[in-house]
Amino acid sequence: MSAARTRPGERGATAVFVAIALAALLGMVALAVDVGMLMKVRADAQRAADSAALAGAQDFLSGNPLDVRDSAADHALEYASRNYVGWKYVDTSGAIFTDSGDNLIANSPEAYVQVIPDSEKVRVFVRRATTATWFGHLFGIDFVPISVKAAAEAVNAGTGKCVKPFAVPDIWDDSNDDPNNNDLEDANGQQGQKGGETWVYGPEDTYSRFQDPNNPDPSQWTGYGSSFRNNMADWYSSDGSHTLYYNDYGRPMAIKMSNPQSTPSPSYFYPWTMPYDSANAQSYCDQNGCQSPNNGAQWYQWNISHCNPVPVTVSTTYNQDTTYLSKPGNMIGPTNKGISDLIAEDPNACWASFPDPNHPGYTTGAVKQVVNNSCTGDYPGWESSPRVALVPLFDPSQITNGRTSLSFNNLAVIFIEGQQNAHAEVDGRFLFFAKATGPLAPATGSLIKKLQLVE
Repeated sequence: MSAARTRPGERGATAVFVAIALAALLGMVALAVDVGMLMKVRADAQRAADSAALAGAQDFLSGNPLDVRDSAADHALEYASRNYVGWKYVDTSGAIFTDSGDNLIANSPEAYVQVIPDSEKVRVFVRRATTATWFGHLFGIDFVPISVKAAAEAVNAGTGKCVKPFAVPDIWDDSNDDPNNNDLEDANGQQGQKGGETWVYGPEDTYSRFQDPNNPDPSQWTGYGSSFRNNMADWYSSDGSHTLYYNDYGRPMAIKMSNPQSTPSPSYFYPWTMPYDSANAQSYCDQNGCQSPNNGAQWYQWNISHCNPVPVTVSTTYNQDTTYLSKPGNMIGPTNKGISDLIAEDPNACWASFPDPNHPGYTTGAVKQVVNNSCTGDYPGWESSPRVALVPLFDPSQITNGRTSLSFNNLAVIFIEGQQNAHAEVDGRFLFFAKATGPLAPATGSLIKKLQLVE
């Protein structure tokens, strides 16, 4: 049998095929490496844009939207610059700021920020003009541009935790021009007990919560946080002066105790029975024992000085504490003890008032710390102070004689200044938005905000 012979040229042809296949394989490997690298860079850029947008929109949770435009842009740029994209930081140096109506634009080499107060939104573009390829130059592609977008918004929510047992009637427009501003001192010196003020919510009065979805005219929103009292010098401060508070930020609140079955007056709070999580009973225990609604006045006092972890939801019906508050003033002691315990958790926190730099003629303020007997010390992270509390607001028309339940339409954040004595009102300051700590609810409260990526 004769041996197989290789025809001339077959060996060379095989080598050509192998070379072509190898080149194609190497090309695909190079392409896969470059595509993977570019996808990684794009993911870095998206992460930077997301974090920057959330950081900027965070400012809308703690102040008037127009007042926080600059800080929102600054924080968005700051957080963009903290992120690596393609093994180097995002370049935000030399940012140029431009006003565009109420909006603010910040343009830097690799980050472009839009702050939109009307929708409480921050939009961020992160771009890198030249991302070098590793093997792309073999195909004439030396650089690839990368550009991504993200937007975060402070959206209306409907749930909050660590709410205090003070149900406060929201502010209304009194047609008789009575000064129902929720911050007057008790008119006849009864100091926290029922009576004193002569104004009540009547059929001739009007009320519309801040950002009322059923009322498209913002000029008619009378509730806390609205512009209704701007430029109204007849809305007194607790010291008797004619102080203006822009959108109520920093407005004093002299919250007085009241009978839950009485007609509402806007500076009276109505104690209510806080919900209880029986599956998490350990959360209601401390060195003084465990609490539950069955403890009556002690339960009410505990909820003033502690954080009840149960979410409180707007439009859900809650019971007033009529069992233990059937007589005016019989919770004076528990209120004072609860407030005293709360103050003791952060005794150096204080409220400092000063002229509003963004709104000439108005007064604003900030939570600070006492330094050398003066309320001048900076307080980083003041939002986490136990004295910065959530309180529920309700439509004042709800209260009628004999009513034993309430449905809240908002949660507001206030700073609790203190109580001069057991018979005095609880002094506080209205701040602005409350941060939602629970899920979005079907019925939203306009003072309850939750951050959410929307683009």
